[in-house]
Amino acid sequence: MESIYLIIQVVVFIYSVILHEIAHGWMANRFGDDTAKVSGRLSLNPLVHIDLFGSVIVPLLLLISNSGFLFGWAKPVPVNPYRLRGGQAAYRWVSLAGVATNFGLAIFSAIVLKITTQYFGFTTNHLGVILFIELLKINVVLGVFNLIPFPGFDGFNFLFTFKPVAALILKTPFRDPMFMARYGLFISIILVFALMSVIGQLLNLILGLFITIFGLYL
Repeated sequence: MESIYLIIQVVVFIYSVILHEIAHGWMANRFGDDTAKVSGRLSLNPLVHIDLFGSVIVPLLLLISNSGFLFGWAKPVPVNPYRLRGGQAAYRWVSLAGVATNFGLAIFSAIVLKITTQYFGFTTNHLGVILFIELLKINVVLGVFNLIPFPGFDGFNFLFTFKPVAALILKTPFRDPMFMARYGLFISIILVFALMSVIGQLLNLILGLFITIFGLYL
């Protein structure tokens, strides 16, 4: 049973991060930038999305360390902001698309769990229920983490679309693309682990809200 549970976790995680990235590319395409589409990134094929570090190493370390949650990322879909119709406002929507997808999947999972456990009597030992519990938990984690305003996360990209915030960021080393490429994600990971207790409390709060709002018994 434990091996099946692990397989469910891995599959749910992989396709949650894939759908997150596809959402960015799909939204960019809606605003006129088909870079992700012509690059073949609007695909459910995991091979075109998997990032060795973000999709394999980080989640594996979290599983081994019994962190209590699973987090990671796929290769970011290519987006050319200069091709977007609508400028910064359009890029704002592109930045939020992945997070919106994760929370949308979490809401869908909560609804399915509500119906299957309270109206059809399925228990939390049922494989289908386990799948949707993991879909709920993993997508809450992905949604919350990606809202963090650190380089490499959607929250940072979203805030950068506002001129006052962008002006402040441009006064820091993060204005340099080479600095960002070399150190941006590394710095963000250090900050995330430093703030892990705070982030963990926030995750528990958001998950608790889902459980309360939908009246779930997990």
